[in-house]
Amino acid sequence: MTKKFLLLLCIVLAGLASSQGQEILRPLAGNPAKMQFRDSVFTKTEPGTALTLPLREDFSYAGPYPDPMLWEDNYVFVNTGFAVNPKSFGTATFDALNAQGEIYSEAEEDNYQFSADFLTSRPIRLDSVFGSEPAALQPSDSIMLTFFYQPQGRGSAPRQRDSLVVEFLHTPGYYTEDPENPDEEIWVDDLWESIWRAEGESLESFVENNDSTFFKQVALFIDEEIYLRDDFQFRFRNYASFPLSKTPDNFAGNISNWNVDYITLDYGRSVADSFYYDIAFAAPAQSILQDLQSMPWSHYIIDPESRQRARFNVDIANLDNMTLNYSYRYYITDEQGSVVRNYNGGTRNIAPFHIGGYQSFEEHANPILVPNPLGSGALQPAPSRLFKINHVIRQGDNGDSWTRNDTIVFRQVFDNYFAFDDGSPENGYGIAGFNAKGAVRFILSHTDTLEAVQFYFNPTLYNQSVHPFILKVWKNLEPETVLYESEPVSVEFGESLNQFVSFPLDPPLAVSDTIYVGWEQTTNEFLNIGYDLSSTATGHIFFNSHGEWLPSIYEGALMIRPVFGPQTITHTPTEPIPGEMKVYPNPVRHNSLNIELPQNLTGDYEVRIFDASGRLVSTYHNQNRLDVSSLVNGMYFLQVTTRGAVAAEPSRFIIAR
Repeated sequence: MTKKFLLLLCIVLAGLASSQGQEILRPLAGNPAKMQFRDSVFTKTEPGTALTLPLREDFSYAGPYPDPMLWEDNYVFVNTGFAVNPKSFGTATFDALNAQGEIYSEAEEDNYQFSADFLTSRPIRLDSVFGSEPAALQPSDSIMLTFFYQPQGRGSAPRQRDSLVVEFLHTPGYYTEDPENPDEEIWVDDLWESIWRAEGESLESFVENNDSTFFKQVALFIDEEIYLRDDFQFRFRNYASFPLSKTPDNFAGNISNWNVDYITLDYGRSVADSFYYDIAFAAPAQSILQDLQSMPWSHYIIDPESRQRARFNVDIANLDNMTLNYSYRYYITDEQGSVVRNYNGGTRNIAPFHIGGYQSFEEHANPILVPNPLGSGALQPAPSRLFKINHVIRQGDNGDSWTRNDTIVFRQVFDNYFAFDDGSPENGYGIAGFNAKGAVRFILSHTDTLEAVQFYFNPTLYNQSVHPFILKVWKNLEPETVLYESEPVSVEFGESLNQFVSFPLDPPLAVSDTIYVGWEQTTNEFLNIGYDLSSTATGHIFFNSHGEWLPSIYEGALMIRPVFGPQTITHTPTEPIPGEMKVYPNPVRHNSLNIELPQNLTGDYEVRIFDASGRLVSTYHNQNRLDVSSLVNGMYFLQVTTRGAVAAEPSRFIIAR
């Protein structure tokens, strides 16, 4: 995987540098996962009891923001898509985008480096430890901060003049007498001391310089008396920059990427203390489908076996320095939380990651997809279905020292659309050339009605990618057989949780077998379409810039989704229904959530719940009392839809059991 990724990276960089490039991948101008919170006011966690040792963070939770119980700010992006071969799933990504996912204003003012993201710890008790016998900490107690870092990942390489920095709070801010006016006091800002710095480089260079290691560990001792306080803090920050000749095309915000993982602060450590009693999942869970993330239920149930993958790919890492024994299993649950299938992989030894890499034992690393994975009776007609594929590892009876990364879950959605992507872009895709065309191939299981096509367009600086285009559907590409061609339509950007925008077909189109869905450009400027690097649609994406259709050279997924079926609810409703909708109790303390619908809502409706990153996690039909027992604590958004309409603006609620 590593050599293949690095080869692809070289091809991407060469394509970006070439003026003759046809397909183009570019960094995003903003972060859609954060942009949904752009109007929210971020408030720091109320000062309270300072953190005590040990401090440990591996970002193995839903983002997009870091845990406010550990961190004071929310600039970095917590995600599972940007890092390559992380220690455990989930990392904090630094870039040139602020907490709202928009480019820092300093970027337009400074031709060189500017301070971008911060990740600042809450105050920490470094004066004492609090165990069975509380004791004062001394400089000789081997207090050490460790972390792993990686430049670029699947994002944009930081330039050589860029950097990632670690700073310690030397002196907290304080009031002092104004020397010019003894009767007044002035505020002296916090004094931060730079402790460590890494210069920017590409991932390829980084791996070559670190013995083929994708993440490098840094160990920093804290042995100065000034830091052994009851309010010690440390922070990461990155300095970013743009080309000296900035243009709209190269002036994107998702640049100068750094990934940070597995932060640990404790005492009684040594330089050799680079291992952890932790067996962890190192990548997100996968769809049961071969290459798709989602598809209509009616197309799946006709021939499930032809749609399913044969095996899962599961990355499991032993972060200790000794071989450990553990168990692995996965199980699948339905909408009611009932287990419909259970796979037991048994127990197995796993060598330390620095010796053997990820687990290679096939029953754990590539477990088979059990026959009839969605259970008996699961193949009945339905407008949509939702299953969860839960993977679990366990070391011994009680687990290892860090159990949070011992479970991963994939939410398997069957709705009225096909999707190769996971809903979250890491790049923007475009084709250079006048009348250039792009298409994504979809293979249908039965004749159906194509109602609309959804595009995920990335906002760009100065809207330089907003150009008219023609929506097209082909039966064949060579020779071209056009089934549908729209009048020129304008690029639009989603404003709700689901950033996809639907372009209805007028009239809807009856289709069967294989279709190609895409666009034709009306200018020589390319469209910036969302591109998911963590998924793959290899062999299904095609482009035509000089009169010949060619397969894409890239291995991600273009974020275009065909929407089917007049009997189902349109996936991206447009017009709100007048009336107020109420959601209670909020926060949810138990397992039930109630909805009070607008009085003038009639007919069938669908309830959808999205997590904080905008991913669909639950679907209900014609229910106003929802069972949310399967949802973990956190913030969610609820949307009620009827055919072609949204009942009200998405309602935000919190689960806090």
